[in-house]
Amino acid sequence: MDSVDDTDPGLAGLSPEFQAMLGGLAGHTASFAKILEKRTTSTEKDKDDEVYLESYADLAIHEEMLKDTERVDAYRRAIDQLGASWSNSTVVDVGAGTGVLSVMCGKRAKKVVAIEASRLSHFLRKVVATNAPNVEVHDARAEDLELTEKVDVVVSEWMGYCLLFENMLPSVLSVRDRYLKPGGMMLPSKCRLLLAPLEDQDWRKQKLDFWTSVHGIDMSSLIPLARATYCGTPQHHLVDASKLLADPQVIFEADLHTVQIVDLEHFDAMMSVSIPAGRRLDAFVAWFECDFPGDFGETLSTAPTRPATHWKQTAFYLREALEGGGGCEVQGTVTFQKHEVYSRGYQVSFDLKVPGRKPRSEGYELR
Repeated sequence: MDSVDDTDPGLAGLSPEFQAMLGGLAGHTASFAKILEKRTTSTEKDKDDEVYLESYADLAIHEEMLKDTERVDAYRRAIDQLGASWSNSTVVDVGAGTGVLSVMCGKRAKKVVAIEASRLSHFLRKVVATNAPNVEVHDARAEDLELTEKVDVVVSEWMGYCLLFENMLPSVLSVRDRYLKPGGMMLPSKCRLLLAPLEDQDWRKQKLDFWTSVHGIDMSSLIPLARATYCGTPQHHLVDASKLLADPQVIFEADLHTVQIVDLEHFDAMMSVSIPAGRRLDAFVAWFECDFPGDFGETLSTAPTRPATHWKQTAFYLREALEGGGGCEVQGTVTFQKHEVYSRGYQVSFDLKVPGRKPRSEGYELR
C-alpha cells in the first residue's frame, strides 16, 4: 500500500493566481494594527514589512493608483521627455507593482530592472512579457536586490500619504546608494512637504457637533470619544482650497540624489501663521510636490488648488479650534518623528503659542 503524504503545503502549494486572489480578499483596508497584534514571530519591522507587502498584493489599490491620471501622466511626460537619451541606459523601477512605469521606461531604455516584493510579481512578469520584453523582473525587496552592474536611472513612485507615510523611500535610497552610477538620474529628483492653516467648521460640525443630537437623542457624552478618534489621527481627504487661511510653508524638502535615510527619521520646522479677525484655525493641512529632472519643469503636485489625486491631502485637526478673535499671530513648531512602534509611520506633534494665551500641544499618529 502506498504511503499517503498528508503534509499541508499551505499557500506555497497553491497557484500564484489563487494566492493573489486570497491576498486580494484580505483587502487593503484591513487594519494594520490588528494584523500586527496577531503576529508573534520575527521583529516588529519584519511584521510591518510583511503586512505592507501583503497589502500591495491587493489589486484594488493598484487600480486606484492607475486611475489617478495626474500621477500617471506626470511620470509619462517625464519619461517621454527624458527617455529620448536612454537608448543605451539601464533603468531600475523600485516597487514596480503592475508594471506601468517599467513598461513606459522599457519603450525608451535599453534595459529595465523591475523590483517587486509582493506576490503581484507573478503577474508583473506577464505584463512586461506582453508589452516590454526588455524588462527584467526581480521578485525581491529592494534592500536585497543583487545586480552585477551599475544603472543609469532609478525611477520609483514611492510617495505615501503626507509624502513619507509607508516609509518606502529608504528602499529607493538603498538601490541608489549601491547601484546608481555617479551622475545618474533619479525620478522624481526632488520632493517637498508643505503645510497650511485651515478653517473648516463644516468638518467639525459633521464629526464632533453631530453627537449633540442624533435622531433626537442627546449623545453629547460621546463627543470626547469622537474628538479623541478624529483629532488624534490625521484625516486623508480632499480639502476646499478656499478654506485655507494663508499660503503654505515648506516644512521638509529633499534632493533625492543626496538625501540620507537618517534625514527621514526626524525633522521639524518653525511655523508662523496669521489668523484674520473673525476667522478660526481648525486644522493644519499637508500636501506634497515632486519635481522631475530636466528643463521642461514637470512637477507632480497634490495641492488642493490642483486636480485631485489618490493621495488627496492630509489634515491635522486641532482638538479645539483656535479662535482668531480680533486677529492673532500663531507661532509654533511642527515635528515629525519616525514611529516608535510602527516602522512605516510617524508621530507628528504641533507646539503652538499665541501671545496672551496658554501654549497648546497637539499629537497625532500617522500610521
